[in-house]
Amino acid sequence: MGLEAPKMMKDLEKNMSYFIFGIFLFIPITLLVVYLIAEISAYNKTSYKEITHNSYFETMTDKGKRGEYELYRLLRHYEKDGFKLLFNVYLPKANGKTTELDVVLIGSKCIIVFENKNYKGWIFGNDSQKYWTQVLYNGNNRSLKERFYNPVWQNRTHCTVLKEYLPENTAIHSVVLFSNECEFKNLTVKSQDVIVSKHNDANNIVEYLLQYSEQKNIDVSQIYEKLYPYSQVSDEIKQNHIENIRSDKEH
Repeated sequence: MGLEAPKMMKDLEKNMSYFIFGIFLFIPITLLVVYLIAEISAYNKTSYKEITHNSYFETMTDKGKRGEYELYRLLRHYEKDGFKLLFNVYLPKANGKTTELDVVLIGSKCIIVFENKNYKGWIFGNDSQKYWTQVLYNGNNRSLKERFYNPVWQNRTHCTVLKEYLPENTAIHSVVLFSNECEFKNLTVKSQDVIVSKHNDANNIVEYLLQYSEQKNIDVSQIYEKLYPYSQVSDEIKQNHIENIRSDKEH
C-alpha cells in the first residue's frame, strides 16, 4: 500500500495537468466559436450578403470579395440615411460585352462608383499609362512585379457606361480605392474626374463629394431598382465577362 500511494499521487497530478490543459484549450476555442457565430450572424443580416449571396467563409477566403466587404463595412452607415449600395454590377455595353462596377453608392445628390483594388506592396503608375505596376517582396532580396490595367481608365469606362442607364445629367463620381496594406510609389494622378486613395480615406472622400455635389433630386429607389437586376446576373454572364477580359489582355 505504501508503494501504491506515490503512484496514485503521480497519476492524480498527471490527470489534473491534462484537465487544466483541457480547460485552457477549451476556453479560447469556445470564445472563437462564439465570435464566429456572432460574426456570421451579423454578416448574414447585411445588404452585402443579401445582394451578393456570398457566404461568410466564401467572402473571407477570397481576396477580392473580402476587399469589397471591407469597403462595404466602411460605407454601410450611409444606408441609415437613405443611401443604397450595390456590388458587382454587370452592365451590357454597346459591343455586346459587359463592364463590371465593383461597388456603387447611390445617394440623392450623386452616385459614386468605386473601383476596389485589394492589392498589397508598392504601387507605381500614372493616369497616362495603360498599365500600372504592383511590386511585392518575394524573399531573398527579390521582388515580384505584376502589371494591371490602369484603374483610372477602367473606372472611367464604368462611369461612361453607367451614364447610359441613368437620367440625363445625373452626377457620377469615380473613386479608385486601394487596400490600406499597399504603399503608393511614384503614383501620379492629375485627372480631375477621379480620386485615387486607400480604404481608410473612403468616408472622407464620400463626404467631400457630397459637399460639392449640387444635384439634390436623384431618385435613389428608382435607380437602385433599375440597376439591381444587373447585380444578379447568371454565372454564364460572369464567365463570359472573365473570358472577354482575358481576350482583351491577350490582344
